[in-house]
Amino acid sequence: MSEKSEPETEVLHYGPCMERVEKNVRLGMTLPLAGADRAVEMARLARDRGYEEIWMAEVNGGDSYALAGAIAQGVPGMRVGTAVVPAQTRTPMVHAMAALTLSQMTRGNFILGLGLSSPNIVKDWAGQPFDRPLTRMREHVEVLRQMMSGKKTNYEGKTLSVKGFRLGGATVGEVPIYLGALNKGMLRLTGALCDGVCLNMVPESALSQVLGEVRAGAEEAGRDPSAIEVVARLHVVMADDLEMGRNLIRTVFGAYAATPGYNRCFDWIGYGDEARQIREAFARGDRAGVATGVSDRLCDAMAVVGARETIRARIRAYAEAGIDVCIVNPIADPTAVPQLLQDISGCLDGLDLRNSGVMRATSGGS
Repeated sequence: MSEKSEPETEVLHYGPCMERVEKNVRLGMTLPLAGADRAVEMARLARDRGYEEIWMAEVNGGDSYALAGAIAQGVPGMRVGTAVVPAQTRTPMVHAMAALTLSQMTRGNFILGLGLSSPNIVKDWAGQPFDRPLTRMREHVEVLRQMMSGKKTNYEGKTLSVKGFRLGGATVGEVPIYLGALNKGMLRLTGALCDGVCLNMVPESALSQVLGEVRAGAEEAGRDPSAIEVVARLHVVMADDLEMGRNLIRTVFGAYAATPGYNRCFDWIGYGDEARQIREAFARGDRAGVATGVSDRLCDAMAVVGARETIRARIRAYAEAGIDVCIVNPIADPTAVPQLLQDISGCLDGLDLRNSGVMRATSGGS
């Protein structure tokens, strides 16, 4: 992606219940895990084990906004976010109405996380354009800011057009907007425009490099990078048999490494040989070659795999290296999830890291 974001000089702050500096590093959990009918049950299990937040992922299963509403009603008091919803598979008007609803249902404790997604999801499944990624994401953020302010929105961009829309209600405070970002352009755009960044399959060793781009984007736009929160989805396989655990990651997530965004990201952060092998195997339709390209070290970059103490130590390391919210995604049979959550619970105890993850990653908090 060669497009560069335009500077955005207005610094936007959270409402009182969303104030970043008041929160220590913490655990969250991702949903859905075992179907929509068990979402509230799973969220309660997480809450009872010390997890403070629930974040929705979305591909082709449960609707993130509907699930977030269920959690808001069934497990009140938890912070709820999307990490992430594809921006282009709904219109900005629909995103804004969902954010309004969830802001009210959570009493101002909802975060709107958007992402670019992939050509397969956006173009092939949803029939929407998948071009000009930075322009599209910038315009989505700009339009949504206007809509959620309650003002009448008239917008004529290069990829979006809105005429005369006004949201039929008021959000509880300002709804923070986070972006899912993997590569330099989107990371810098996040720093320039957004309240937080959602990371996925980024190893702790690469956080300084990745979050350095967020910091650069914020500083170029005249914003304070310490105001930007960092959340990361951590795919967890708890297993004494490391080979079995890594093979599970290859099966579940190997195809992600072949998509353009993830492949470029892995190439950039130090997995160039694997990225090239996966890219070439995918181009010739060689699924076995794609799986082979996901080396042991790439598996360990994509996920947190190992025995209980290894898992706890790595999640703690993520927090120390720059993640503010460690979102656990259990890769396990639903019947094993309660024990997995219990085994991880408390792994951040004793840490007092209330400074920004961006600053921890890029300058040791200075």
